[in-house]
Amino acid sequence: MSAPILLIPIALEWVLLITTLAPVALVGRFNTRPRLGLAIWFGSLLSAGLATGLALVVAIWSYFDTFVALEASLFGDSEWFMALAVSFGPWLALLLGGVSLVLVQQRLEPLVQTARQIKPAVDQAKQPLLNFMGTPVFAIDLPFAYAVAGRREIMVSSALQNVLNTDAFAAVLWHELGHVRGRHFGLKKLARLVRVLSPTMAASKALVLEVERLCEVVADDYAVRNLGNKKAPALESARAIFKDSAF
Repeated sequence: MSAPILLIPIALEWVLLITTLAPVALVGRFNTRPRLGLAIWFGSLLSAGLATGLALVVAIWSYFDTFVALEASLFGDSEWFMALAVSFGPWLALLLGGVSLVLVQQRLEPLVQTARQIKPAVDQAKQPLLNFMGTPVFAIDLPFAYAVAGRREIMVSSALQNVLNTDAFAAVLWHELGHVRGRHFGLKKLARLVRVLSPTMAASKALVLEVERLCEVVADDYAVRNLGNKKAPALESARAIFKDSAF
């Protein structure tokens, strides 16, 4: 069975289609169904990645087919030249794949080193504050309002409780817990990784912005559901405090 070489241009066309249309067709939508929006965004980019992988697999397959064809043909006859000509496309795809792997390694290495340097400093600076619905909350000594959700924890600035009343502080914690329960830390990290690996693609930039926005919508919905109608306005009052800070 010969390699289906036609799959290479089809797969690359799909990648081009996704990366071109996603910023136009998907940005600003899914406000009422943010989880669906996140699934469609990541599904689209995943399909583009799989299509790229498929093109590389077919290229490698075609390379081995070409090698067999050259071995079976007499040097210099028409079949030999035809096999050689057909081999140029897969070889080019393999070359691009190799260059891409080198570029990926170069872009990831600074991020890994930075993360290794920052994490110990953060772990040393944070202090246990409370346990909120089974999730540990840590305080960091900062003079401004700040709150962020990690993979399994919530971190707030020491100044946060001084600028928020009890209901607003609870609203912030419910919002951040929504991020934890929704595993938004991993989603945002994955989106930023895609952005780093493809900085020139409009789709990767749009992905980061949309993931950030949709995760905030999901976390707000989670907070409102758990706060109830009477205390839901506390979320907006907290957001006003965080207007110029991280929330």
